[in-house]
Amino acid sequence: MSKLIVICGLPGTGKTTLADELSRRLSIFCLHKDSVKESLFESLKMSTLEESKKIGYPSVKVVLDIAEENIARGVDVILESPFNFPDEGKLFEEWKGKYSIDFFAVVLVIDEEERQRRFTERERHHAHHDTDRLRLQRTGNTLDETCSYDHIPDKKLFLTTDRPVEQLANDVLEFLQS
Repeated sequence: MSKLIVICGLPGTGKTTLADELSRRLSIFCLHKDSVKESLFESLKMSTLEESKKIGYPSVKVVLDIAEENIARGVDVILESPFNFPDEGKLFEEWKGKYSIDFFAVVLVIDEEERQRRFTERERHHAHHDTDRLRLQRTGNTLDETCSYDHIPDKKLFLTTDRPVEQLANDVLEFLQS
């Protein structure tokens, strides 16, 4: 029985950092939506925010397809993405039945001020157009970034990412044993 660990949360909550730490500690294959998006953005020679938006969902789809291939083979997988759409929760529920996987969801949260600070100060690939997104957010022309994660199946670990990643990973490892 393979294990699927989903690391989700809003941008700037520390998904990539935690997913990488867990992947290293557990020696589990990890798929990042942003890695796929960045590769597509470059290989398709894109440059605009609109183009970036167009490859957002296809990037998630590629990650999900690769994850399902590996789960079907019995390989443990860590998936990292916001996963804030209801259809994604339905897909995880479908996989649970189809592949009899052990499913774990870790939802990362941080107070909004710290999230915004992280969002503005982190180095990011130009495929994300963070400067444009922040400008839109300041002018009120962007989607509200909130999500309850009720659509994600099973019990979830809500983890506030205000501590070192090593401590957060320890909390997740305890959750995986429960």
